[in-house]
Amino acid sequence: MCAPSPPKPVDTALAAQQTAAGNQNAAIAAQYGNMTNQVGPQQYTYDATTGNYTPTGTSTGVKYTNPAKLDSQGSMPFDMTSLTQAQKDAYNAGQGLPKKFVKTYTPQQWNQEQILGANDQRLFNQSQATQLGLSDMALTGLDKVKQAISQGVAPDIAIQGGPAATADQMTRGVQGEFTGGGIYTNGLQSSVNGAGQIASSFEGVGSPIAQVDNNGNQILTSAGANQQANGLGAGLNNSAKIQTSLGLDPTLLNQQATDALYKANTQYLDPQFAQNQAKMESQLANQGITRGSEAYNNAMLNFNNQKQQAYTDARNQAIGQGTAAAQGLFGMGLQGAQFGNTSLGQQFGQNVTAQQLANASAGQNNANAQTNMGLTNAALGQQFGQNLQAGQFANTAQQQAYNQSQGAAQFQNAAQAQQYGQNLSDMQAQNTAVGQRFGMDTSNQASLNNAQLQQYNASLANANLNNQALSQLYNQQLQSGQMNNAASNQQLAQNQAIQQNPLNILQALRTGAQLNTANLPAVGVSQPGQLANWQGADMLGAANATNQYNQGLYNAQAAANAQMISAGIGAAGALGGAGIKAASDRRLKKNIKRIGTHVLGIGLYTWDYLWGEPFAGVMADEVEQVMPEAIVMHPSGFKMVNYEMLGLV
Repeated sequence: MCAPSPPKPVDTALAAQQTAAGNQNAAIAAQYGNMTNQVGPQQYTYDATTGNYTPTGTSTGVKYTNPAKLDSQGSMPFDMTSLTQAQKDAYNAGQGLPKKFVKTYTPQQWNQEQILGANDQRLFNQSQATQLGLSDMALTGLDKVKQAISQGVAPDIAIQGGPAATADQMTRGVQGEFTGGGIYTNGLQSSVNGAGQIASSFEGVGSPIAQVDNNGNQILTSAGANQQANGLGAGLNNSAKIQTSLGLDPTLLNQQATDALYKANTQYLDPQFAQNQAKMESQLANQGITRGSEAYNNAMLNFNNQKQQAYTDARNQAIGQGTAAAQGLFGMGLQGAQFGNTSLGQQFGQNVTAQQLANASAGQNNANAQTNMGLTNAALGQQFGQNLQAGQFANTAQQQAYNQSQGAAQFQNAAQAQQYGQNLSDMQAQNTAVGQRFGMDTSNQASLNNAQLQQYNASLANANLNNQALSQLYNQQLQSGQMNNAASNQQLAQNQAIQQNPLNILQALRTGAQLNTANLPAVGVSQPGQLANWQGADMLGAANATNQYNQGLYNAQAAANAQMISAGIGAAGALGGAGIKAASDRRLKKNIKRIGTHVLGIGLYTWDYLWGEPFAGVMADEVEQVMPEAIVMHPSGFKMVNYEMLGLV
């Protein structure tokens, strides 16, 4: 066994150089990424005479440049001192660098240039000139500042406080009581008690006689005199032994032979075509032809036609061969049957002669027996006629009794229908009275609410008048105080302006900022800061109270109306079948949210009925556009939907 060879030493110096070069390349790439030129928007000049803007062709931005030039191969300058002249020539000729050579780029100094557009350059020049001028003016203003600082400021008019508070005396709420709902609707009847059990059938009066005693089975139809002749004939006749058929069905024989030959011909076709079909499907798949495409269907159609033609040829060949074999077998059977029938014909002739002698004797005996049979049958016919007349008489009596029972049942049903009509009339009269009472209760309730509303409005008007008077008093006191304060503030502002103006001028000259002037408040104008905590009459609160009352009155009326509608809709839904019809009129719903789309293209929603019950389904107006036959009009005037027709039950 040979000793293992030591590994080759790694060129760590080369690796270090490559690492340093990689870091240098990464730093250069990062520097290139940061050296992004910045270009501002296009600048324009404005012509005040024409009102037009004209582009200057310049913009403000930052531009980076590198003074280094790329070499002949498009590379940044790098250290080539370690290369021979031949290697340098090969590189410049585009043949590349030695395999282990590592590029070390020469450090480059980038230039950053701030570029100003025409407008920005003009502003910069003017700003420099302005600052120089302001600096010169500031030196001459120190004496005036010293004189202004030596003067003091003191107001001569005392500032007054706010007026007496009157807001706590204002009326902020008006009491009102209103009655909603509670109207009597009980007592309505929606069904009528049945007047009684209506007779739809009646007892039968008996079973009709459909059959009389029949003695026809006793009638003689044979005298028995020729039984002896028949016995002789049966013994002598050998015609049953004659072969009229070979016992071979030519069609069946032909079919059996054909099937056997077809099976033998096709036992090799089945596996052959199965292999060919699998091979063709694999080829189509390899060609990218997918199942169900037009090319795939055409290929399979051609394959099936070839397969069908092969099986048809095998069937035609089997039919021809089977027909020839069946004809040969049938011919041999026919010859054997003809020889046997010839022998039987000779024996039959001898038997006929003996039979004729026996029949002559039997004929005489038969004539005598027929005479006695005729007398017996005449007596039996007379007895059958008498039985038939008795059965007909009994059936007539039963029909008369049936007609009488039917008349009695019809009379009973007429009486019960009359009683039901009377009960229905009574119920309708009772419902009319209940409806009249409901209308009267509604009118009384509305009158009561109107009176309470009138009283509330009167109280509200009085409260508003009181609040207006208090608000007017407050405003007068406020205006008086504001006038005094305004005079004091004006004098104070004048004194401050005399002292601050020299300081503002010096500050403006020193910094170049705009000159600040003292703000003098106008006489009679209030200061918002002083009035921030004061409020006038709460007219918004009064309006909100009125709106709340109106909304409460509306909600009470809507609840009462919804309760009545809900009762009617619920009854209609119950009569229409559970889960089949439901109120879907948009006017009965609130909080409507669409959650999906029906297959008919209409929306599916969730909502709350006006009486608070949550539900999900469709909108009647949308269903009416696509399937009007599914809409049912409720007597209350609201639309219902047959959900079973929409497939939602």
